Amino acid sequence: MLAATGVLPLLACERRASPASAHDGSLRIASQTVLADEVLWDLGPSVRAHVVAVSPMADDPRYSRVVDRWPAPIPRAAGTSDALLALAPTLVILASFTAAETRTLLEHAGLRTLVLERFDGFDDYRANVRAIAAAVETPAAAEHVIAAFDERLATLRLHPTERPRVVSWNEGSVPAAGTTFDDVATAAGYRNLPAEQGRHGHLQISVEQLVAWDPDVLVVPCDAERCPETTAEIAARPGLRATRAARDGMVIGVPSRDLYSTGAGMLDTLARLRAAHPEAAS
Repeated sequence: MLAATGVLPLLACERRASPASAHDGSLRIASQTVLADEVLWDLGPSVRAHVVAVSPMADDPRYSRVVDRWPAPIPRAAGTSDALLALAPTLVILASFTAAETRTLLEHAGLRTLVLERFDGFDDYRANVRAIAAAVETPAAAEHVIAAFDERLATLRLHPTERPRVVSWNEGSVPAAGTTFDDVATAAGYRNLPAEQGRHGHLQISVEQLVAWDPDVLVVPCDAERCPETTAEIAARPGLRATRAARDGMVIGVPSRDLYSTGAGMLDTLARLRAAHPEAAS
């Protein structure tokens, strides 16, 4: 089993049980997060062959970008289920937000776990890919995944002369500095207005505060099939329709799966924001 890389103590922690190796076929991986579902798929066929379970949300189009990719015979198993324990995984991938009772159950069962700790932007995504790849003994595959991510990021990154002020709004919840949206908005050529206000993390604000900020662009989550209807409805709401974004037709709908992605889906949000930027054509 490979030793953890230098980033792992910061962004992931691993509880070791009996050793298992991809090389001798004893490695059996169970994912309990959407990000791990996606990363394990992206790491390629040699890793997929060792996956014995993915998360219950792996096929939910609201959250996952690997819907229907994992073969149906692979269980979508919850961490507290007897079904997961019956699969006898040698590695279970969790997240810092995984329920405490789930983590306790798995640890008492003597299972080795990898806990992904942070999900706040591009650097955390790279670190999580490396952490998962190290745990399944494929560090080279991680670098290929990250190189593809960075190549697309470089292609999409915009360096405009003017950076419109943007707010991502979900019924009062807005991301400020230190979030995936802050990384995405900055790369797409915008100024994340809550971050400029000195705020950090995810906030709750009132409609009145949003109107007072008067953003140039408002980003909202939507169902992939109904984004135009959702943006029109939000732009017409009392209060919100007074914002510059609503008046100028700059309420942008982004499918929830992409807007809240902590993985490669961040770049799909970036692509949408870049396409809407006034200077994108130049």
